[in-house]
Amino acid sequence: MAAQFDITKLMQTIPGLDVPDLKNSKGHGFNCFLYDGLYLFPPATLILKGKSPIAGLQSIKEAAMKDDDVIICAYPKCGTHWLWEVIEMLKSGVIEYRKETKETRMMEIIYKDGIDAIPTPRVLNTHLPLRMLPKQVVEKKVKCIQIMRNPKDVCVSYFNHYRNMVPPLGYEGDFAELTEAFVTGKLCFGSYSDYLLTWKAELAGSPAVPVLDLVYEDMKHDPVKSVKDVARFLGLTTTDQFCEDVAFACSFKKMKHTDKDRKLGTAIDIWKEGSEGTFYRKGEIGDWKNWFTVAESERFDQMWNKKMKDSGFKFTYTPV
Repeated sequence: MAAQFDITKLMQTIPGLDVPDLKNSKGHGFNCFLYDGLYLFPPATLILKGKSPIAGLQSIKEAAMKDDDVIICAYPKCGTHWLWEVIEMLKSGVIEYRKETKETRMMEIIYKDGIDAIPTPRVLNTHLPLRMLPKQVVEKKVKCIQIMRNPKDVCVSYFNHYRNMVPPLGYEGDFAELTEAFVTGKLCFGSYSDYLLTWKAELAGSPAVPVLDLVYEDMKHDPVKSVKDVARFLGLTTTDQFCEDVAFACSFKKMKHTDKDRKLGTAIDIWKEGSEGTFYRKGEIGDWKNWFTVAESERFDQMWNKKMKDSGFKFTYTPV
């Protein structure tokens, strides 16, 4: 069924749930609640039942981690679906696509009970900062893989993803409006720049956590090398041929085709009728040039560079 209901009003009836107004002057914006300084998507199945998601989010801190767990950590639309499939194949040693989507392994969706119920080996994923993850991530030094992508392509992908989703989950504004929300952080999971700076700062406070940093553009340019880097980080014994097979099987075109047959695991239909109904769109480097005007690009650069000055993060904005 389509999610046609006023989720903001429903959230406002839940005691203790902080529901900020993220609407712009045109009345467009994201329906979020605020938790620990972060804007988050409301889980529709809980909100419809009049239940708060806060307890579920708090429970994540107490989830039990296992020594061979792997957690993909990234801001939305940076390649987590792609990387998740790569890791699943590497850990299983089999070229076989998962029947589920990575949302069935997403910490902020399944909470502690869902995390604890997943059999090993587990490849989890999250858009949350380190402070919201299980305490045992730091205590047990669980391996994390952070994937990053140039922010302008992230912005374009974010817009196209959420404009294809049904209300109240999707976004009704145009690209210029979304870009403004993106740079000011008035959207779910906050601004990308804040995510990166927060991740870096929190990791500096827990330097023993093993983290592999990957860049989306590098994975596109040399996918086989990236697959080998992941295998090496995870301590897996693989052959060059198997890594090549994984890279080929996880090419963007193949993943987009496979995604159409996956089970999302949600109780509602999230995609608008007539949309492609997939988490994969183009996956290109530099597609932002087809979306940003010169003025929008300059404003984006000004705001991004001011915030990220001396941060150490550098991105490729054009095809290599």
